[in-house]
Amino acid sequence: MKKLILFLLVFPLFVAAQKPIKPSVNKAESALQKGNIDEAKEIIDATVANEKYMIDKKGKPSKNAAKAWYLKGMIYCAIDTTKNEKFKSLEADPFPIAKEAFNKSEEINQGKEESFVKTVMNGLQVPMLKNQVATYYAQKYLERGYNTYKAKDFKKAFVDIEKVVYFLPTDTTQLMNAGVYFAPAADENAKAIAYIARYQAAGGKNPDALLQLYSIYTKKADAAKKAGKVSGKEKYDALKDTSYMKNINKALDVAKELTSRFPTNMDYLNFEYNIYTQTNRLPEAKALMEQKAAADPKDKESRYFVGLICNELKDIDGAKHWMGEALKVDPDYFEANLVMAKFTYGDAQKMRHERNAITGQRPDDLKKRQDLYIKIPEMLKVSLPYWEKCVAANPDDQDGLYGLLSIYNELSLYDEAVYNPKIADLKKKMKALGIED
Repeated sequence: MKKLILFLLVFPLFVAAQKPIKPSVNKAESALQKGNIDEAKEIIDATVANEKYMIDKKGKPSKNAAKAWYLKGMIYCAIDTTKNEKFKSLEADPFPIAKEAFNKSEEINQGKEESFVKTVMNGLQVPMLKNQVATYYAQKYLERGYNTYKAKDFKKAFVDIEKVVYFLPTDTTQLMNAGVYFAPAADENAKAIAYIARYQAAGGKNPDALLQLYSIYTKKADAAKKAGKVSGKEKYDALKDTSYMKNINKALDVAKELTSRFPTNMDYLNFEYNIYTQTNRLPEAKALMEQKAAADPKDKESRYFVGLICNELKDIDGAKHWMGEALKVDPDYFEANLVMAKFTYGDAQKMRHERNAITGQRPDDLKKRQDLYIKIPEMLKVSLPYWEKCVAANPDDQDGLYGLLSIYNELSLYDEAVYNPKIADLKKKMKALGIED
């Protein structure tokens, strides 16, 4: 068998020397206009890297330097926004490079609103002002960010909205988007607060910004409360240096601004009230609920809450007054009836204790005991309608049922014929409910 002989044909290898790319903003711009992003990148990178091109003989930026940096920013933004995978692979993270290039151009140009580049319209090259370029790229990032937000990739969406704000730094709509919607959704609360501050500084007035701030600060306060096991019932002085109190006070400032701007909005008033009660600042809570009651003569809840606060402040007369005001609005209001029932029943019990404490046999002592004996059933009868209202409004409530049973029992000591049948009927009802043997 003949052996196969392998002939290696050796050809001389010629390596063509690659010509260096000459710096040229015009060629970079032309390549970008044609959509040749890879070529545009190659040219602009070589351009800004060429010291002779970028620096004049006096050591200052050349006449083309500002445009060169500006074009680099545009080209790298084109890489960042293109859907062409070939061009996307040119740079892993192009926006920081674009941002640095735009900033360098701005430093050289010192804020002049001039045209650096041109676009082609109807076959003609038309100059584009910087704000037009900024709007163009902001729109690109906004569309992509909005679609990403809808897909619930909030972290990624927030990255794009920050790029939008870079190009439109004083646009209140985009600052609001960033601070009120995108940042909180991405759990970027510190940035949300900062963007909302910028939104307000730019003249933004939408209450959604304040509502988002309130939400952020209350969440931060709740987290601090859980971490530090802080009780809202502790005294204010003991809490003032805690992270909980610092954040809850910031939330309070926001709530006050809301109630100041929208004094008739009861939801905003409740925000402020809730913080006062959480931090045991009852006089402030009382004043706020009185304000709410004055604003709405049909608001029974505000009157009820003023009554509760008065009770906490040991102002029993004030508590009775405001519960009475709540019942004027709604005579069947269960909660207010129950409070008044307990107050008046307590008054009757105080009379009984006072009577029992009189042990002397002097005429004055005997007269006082007799007067109290007459007043006790009168006070019980004052209390009775409140308990009956409670049972009528909420027939299964044990507080109301047992309270009414106690009143009947005590009144039966004075009039068995009237109240013993009532006791029997009430016990039968309670037994049917499974709460009385």
